[in-house]
Order: sequence, then structure tokens, then C-alpha cells
Amino acid sequence: MEIVETLNQQIDKLLHDYEELKFENLTLKVQVEKLKDVNDELLRNNEDMLLNIDRALAISKAISEKKDSISY
Repeated sequence: MEIVETLNQQIDKLLHDYEELKFENLTLKVQVEKLKDVNDELLRNNEDMLLNIDRALAISKAISEKKDSISY
């Protein structure tokens, strides 16, 4: 009988540990999704910044070429 009680206690502990790990896993999944969202936003911001840099360089080049073509 003592063996059965010991086994039941171990099973209860394992079930409790399993539930805790299940909850921790769910929490980590939520954190991963949040990080993915942040990462996606940062990627979009980087793409926007690169587009703005390209636009600024194109404008700068056009202004420079226009100044070079004007003779005084």
C-alpha cells in the first residue's frame, strides 16, 4: 500500500509539473508572437527608411546634375 501512495504522489507531482510546463509553454508562445510582431514592424520601418534614403539620394543627384548643366 505504501508503494501505491508513493506512486500516486509521484504521479500527482508529475501532473502538476506538466501543467506548469504547459502554462510556461503557452506564455513563451505568446511572447514569441509578440516578438514576431515587433520584428515585422522593425522590418517595415527599415524598408521605409531605405526608400527614404533612396529618394533623398535621387533628389540630391538630380539637383547636382541640374547645377552642373547650368552655365554661368
